Amino acid sequence: MTTPDDPQSYFKVGDNGRDRYSNPFYNVPLQYLPMNIEGMLLWAEHFLYRNGFYKQALNRIANYFITSLSFDCDDEEAKKTYQETFDKLNWKQVCAKAGLNLLAYGNEFITVNQGFYRYLACPECHKSTNIDKLNNYEFNKNKYSLTCLKCGYKGEHRCVDKPANDLDKIHIVHWPAKEIKIRHEETTGESEYFWDIPQQYAKKVMTKNNKFYSKKTPQIIFDCVFNKTMLSFNTKNFIHLKLDTPSTMRTDGKAIPPSMFIFEDFFMLQTLKRYNEVICFEDIAPFRVISMGDATNPAANPLLNQNGGVWSGAVDDMIEEHRRDPGSYHKFAFPINYQQLGGDGKNLAPVDMMENARNSILNALDVPVEMFQMSFQQQAAGPMLRMFENAWSVVPNNYNKLLNHIGDVVGHILGLPKAKISLIPITFADDMERKGVVSQLVSANAIARSELLKLYNFEYSDQVRKKMEEDRMVEEIQNEEKEKQEIAQATSTNLMQIL
Repeated sequence: MTTPDDPQSYFKVGDNGRDRYSNPFYNVPLQYLPMNIEGMLLWAEHFLYRNGFYKQALNRIANYFITSLSFDCDDEEAKKTYQETFDKLNWKQVCAKAGLNLLAYGNEFITVNQGFYRYLACPECHKSTNIDKLNNYEFNKNKYSLTCLKCGYKGEHRCVDKPANDLDKIHIVHWPAKEIKIRHEETTGESEYFWDIPQQYAKKVMTKNNKFYSKKTPQIIFDCVFNKTMLSFNTKNFIHLKLDTPSTMRTDGKAIPPSMFIFEDFFMLQTLKRYNEVICFEDIAPFRVISMGDATNPAANPLLNQNGGVWSGAVDDMIEEHRRDPGSYHKFAFPINYQQLGGDGKNLAPVDMMENARNSILNALDVPVEMFQMSFQQQAAGPMLRMFENAWSVVPNNYNKLLNHIGDVVGHILGLPKAKISLIPITFADDMERKGVVSQLVSANAIARSELLKLYNFEYSDQVRKKMEEDRMVEEIQNEEKEKQEIAQATSTNLMQIL
C-alpha cells in the first residue's frame, strides 16, 4: 500500500535506469489504487455492485455461519422473552446483512434504537399532546407551532421525545461505513463515532410543514442538521464490528475492506470484461456487405455501364422487401456478391481468462471454487469445510458479539436480567466425517445400526416397528395378489372344462 510520502524512486526506475528492466510493481492498477480509507470504501462498494459472483460469494460466507441461537439465562421467563424478542427483530436477517457489510467493507456500524413517542408541550398551560394525533401544526426550521387545544395559545410549542418501552418501536440500523467518522486513539484503542449527515437526507427531513419526518425523525438529528454538526453516537447502543487489519496500515480506527487486498485481480477481471464487451458489440453479429459482381466478359461487364446510385437504390429496395416478406423471391439483372465480415466473437471472447480471474478472486477470499459452484465431492467436503470454517472464524465471532450487544440493549429496555446469547457452533464438517466413519462401521457389522440412525435423528425402536409394519403390509398385499391369481386360474380352468 503506497502513501503520498513514499519516494517515487521506490516504484520507478532510477536515473541510470537505461541498463535495468522496468519495475514490474509499478503497473497500471497501482495508478488507481486508493490511498485513504474513504477511497477504499468507495472502491469496495463499486466492486460489490459490479460483480454479481463476488456479492454472492460474500452472501454465502455470511449465511453459512448463521445457525440457531443459544440463550444462557437463569430466568426461564426472561429466556422465553429473549427468544420472542429476537424472532420479532428478525435476527437472522440482521446477522446476514451485518455479515455482508462486514465482508464487503471490512466494517459494520450498528445501533439498536429504542424508539420514542413525540409530544408537543404548550409553554403556557404545559399541556402535552401526542404528535401522532395532530395534523394542524406547522413545522419550520426545527420548530413546531400550533394552537393549544386547552388554553388557546397560538405559537411555538416545545418538542418532547419520551423513550418507548414498546418492542415494536425497537429498530436496528445498519449505518453506511463511508458516512461514519471516527476519532481514534491508537495507543489506547479508544474511539468516538460520528455520523456525517448527508445533505440529501438533511434536506429531506427539514422540508417545511412535512407531516412524516417531523413526527418520526429523532429530535437530536434535527438539532444536528439545524446546527450543521455531526451526530455523536451513544456507545451504549452503538457497536462497531470490523475485520483485522495489518498493524502497519493506519486507518483511523476503521478496517481495510478485504477487496483492497485483491485490487489487481478485480482490475484484471474488469479489463477482460471490458474487452469482452467490445467483442459483443463488434464481433458477435457479422458485418454484411453486398457488392457488384465481377463479370467474366470484359466487353459485357455491367460495372462499366451501371449507375452506382441506381444500383444502390435497387439493393435497398430488395433488402426492404425481404424484411417485409422473408419468403419472397428477388430479381437482379446481373450477379452480385454477398459477404459476412467478422462474426467470430465466440472465438475471440476471453472466457477462460475471465473464469481464471474469478477463481483467483474466490481463492483469495478463502472460498473454495467447488463450494461456490456447489460441485464439491463428498469425500473432500469434510476437510474443505473445516478449512473454510477456520479461515472465516472471525465471522461467527463478530455475530456473537453483535447478538450479545443486541441482547444487552433489549434487556435494558425491557428490564430483563442479563443473558449470554450466541450462535450454536457449526458442525457440518465434523458431522459429515463422523457419518462416513459410522456408516463404514455399520456396514462392517462392527457397531449397532442404531448409532447410524441417531446421527439422522431417527429413533431405532420406532424404525424397527415401522419396518415390521411395512413387512406385514407387503406380505398382506402379496397374499391378496396370490389369491386373486388363484381365483382367476381356477375360473379359467372351470371354463375350459365346461367347453
